[in-house]
Amino acid sequence: MWTRRKFIEASCAGVGVALATVDLDATTRESAGQARPRATRPTYSSQQTAVSSARGVLTRQLGVRAAEFDLAWIPLAEGREVYEIEATAGRVKVSGSSGSALCRGVYSYLREACNAMITWSGRHLELPSTLPEFAHRRVACPYKFVQYLNPCTYGYTMAFWDWARWERELDWMALHGINMPLAMEGQEAIWQRVWLSLGLTQAEINQFFVGPAHLPWHRMGNIDNLDGPLPQNWIDEKCVLQGKILDRMRELGMKPVVPAFAGFVPQGFKRLHPDVETFTLLWLPEEFKTIPRSTRTFILHPGEAALYQQIGKKFIEEYKAEYGEVEYYLADTFNELAVPVSEDHRYDDLERFGRTIFEGIQAGDPNGTWVMQGWLFVYDSAFWDNPSVEALLRGVPNDRMLIIDYANDLAPSVRGKYAPGQWKLQKAFFGKQWINGMAHTFGGNNNIKGNLELMATEPAAVLASEQRGNLVGWGMCPEGIENNEVVYELMTDAGWRSEAIDLTVWIPQYCMARYGACPAAMHQAWTLLLESAYSAHIWMTKQAWQAEPGDHPVAASVDAGPAFEKAVELFLSCAPELSHNELYRNDLIELVAQAVGGHVDQALALAVQAADAKQHAVSDENAARAISWMNRMDALMNLRPDRRLESWTQAARSWARSDDEAAYYDENARQLITTWGWPELSDYASRVWSGLIRDYYAARWSAYFKSRRSDSRFSLDLWQQTWLSSPYRPSAPMPVPDLITDSQKLLEECRCYVTS
Repeated sequence: MWTRRKFIEASCAGVGVALATVDLDATTRESAGQARPRATRPTYSSQQTAVSSARGVLTRQLGVRAAEFDLAWIPLAEGREVYEIEATAGRVKVSGSSGSALCRGVYSYLREACNAMITWSGRHLELPSTLPEFAHRRVACPYKFVQYLNPCTYGYTMAFWDWARWERELDWMALHGINMPLAMEGQEAIWQRVWLSLGLTQAEINQFFVGPAHLPWHRMGNIDNLDGPLPQNWIDEKCVLQGKILDRMRELGMKPVVPAFAGFVPQGFKRLHPDVETFTLLWLPEEFKTIPRSTRTFILHPGEAALYQQIGKKFIEEYKAEYGEVEYYLADTFNELAVPVSEDHRYDDLERFGRTIFEGIQAGDPNGTWVMQGWLFVYDSAFWDNPSVEALLRGVPNDRMLIIDYANDLAPSVRGKYAPGQWKLQKAFFGKQWINGMAHTFGGNNNIKGNLELMATEPAAVLASEQRGNLVGWGMCPEGIENNEVVYELMTDAGWRSEAIDLTVWIPQYCMARYGACPAAMHQAWTLLLESAYSAHIWMTKQAWQAEPGDHPVAASVDAGPAFEKAVELFLSCAPELSHNELYRNDLIELVAQAVGGHVDQALALAVQAADAKQHAVSDENAARAISWMNRMDALMNLRPDRRLESWTQAARSWARSDDEAAYYDENARQLITTWGWPELSDYASRVWSGLIRDYYAARWSAYFKSRRSDSRFSLDLWQQTWLSSPYRPSAPMPVPDLITDSQKLLEECRCYVTS
């Protein structure tokens, strides 16, 4: 990588030469977070705060029109969030049990009565001069929790967010009725204090932490010492950011899930405790066993219960001193990791692990609840049979554990024998509280995808099942967000309904709220989308042009077939009526790009086949056509600031306090969404982004075909590392004089291209 050693030395030097020892001077201790005065966190009374926090959301989102909403607090309905709506004489009265419930009530009114929508990529808020009448309605959430986010979202999407972006997201959460988000920022400041207080050196902590974009996998115990160390100002500023996030979540009545000690320790811990037993863990995929040993992680043996309690207690006490009171603690000990238990004592070892982790949480918070992702049971289903799962959970009281079972939209071919649903095979997790959820997207891919029918019907079916056990919530756990906004409008609706959603009714209403109208062609377009891209089970999705060049392009896992392409044509035909609408234009750009991408895949396949046959002229013709279309897709995407690689890198560089830091963040940000960090995960987090298309994917294919033409060896690794090692300076995108005209011309050109 670019000048990582230079940056490590500069970063360490930035907090003083005494970092190599435990005896830090006072200045260094303060910069490392040990001697900082603790922030005084506000306290909240439910009634006043519910109204004032909701009022803040409405003012930010609606401006002066927020004054037309009268807000009031009402108590929970049998322990669950509730709201009421009524509108007369141009005023809307909304009552709710929390800030988020109030906002959910307002948003329901806006969507249904005003055909309005507020989402990540834009908004449709053409409110009538007088707000419409609305008969009284009371809605109680059928779940105790509507959960949101995946630990990986904090890398694939949120790694470089500032407070302004977080504030918009928290408004979005409240409007969509979410009351249990994961809150993972700012923990490195607390861990730094804990490890320093236990005697580790700053140099040892530097070798433990990873780069900013890769922190989720470090936190889950998958990697150490990749792309580190973290600059001290990153650690300190993220600490401040987390305080703001948690304060706002609490104001809105949310129950944030925060981190806890899951057993992972720095390698330097063995210097302090040479006799302590630890395990070296392996990330499970067979191909990951080749990763550098320096990135592997270490976990304490469950027999070291006293250390689990000491570290767990110290972390939670430091966390609460900084951020205030919390109740729910995320600790994932075996996420995609080989489980270090002996076959002879497998179930005893698992029970001891579960009990020990819980006791570490309990030592810091006697009333705390352990939250755990259920992904490990799906990912390593061969190991996690019923007796093994039951053993791990056995030592924890049922009301003190919460499992997020978020893989319930995976394709049966991926889930294998667990196709009926993990929760069902694991007997609703043997009495533990659990959340039924869906992942939707892995790696933060923004291709058009999602099984809408499953999302519309399965939550209600599980809620009504006699086998549901102690089901307490509905969860949306994507590895990346800011994509497929229909999916999240639908899934957040599902979190507030006990009955199945009828898509034949819901989709036209969605179109009215999103685009302001649903003409016949739009209705037909969505009928075809529901039969194609929006009927797919999800795993890892990309088109062949997003994959590494090889002897043959990989098979695309994204739907761009005839039904999808017809849907795009119908969608485009609505332009005369809808092209003024921001959300219509946003959707059109992505639909056209995916349809064209299917033709790019075909042209690349022909180019590779011709190159194999030494038919260089034919190969050149097809390669040139594919790359030209990719550049035109790129140009369309460039019309959306949220679909530009430059937006991602600028956000990363904004955290820097020096040129070296800016280059470091730039590379780390681009690495995550391209090579990830080692070849086995290359293109896992692929994106259909302007800049990334023309300067990475198209340029990579161009270099590949150039080498084939000259019969020279193409070093993919060298090409990718060279691209990463230089700060990103985007080339000029192609111009798009008119979105509608250019889309029509591009699709027509693709249709005229005959593959044979």
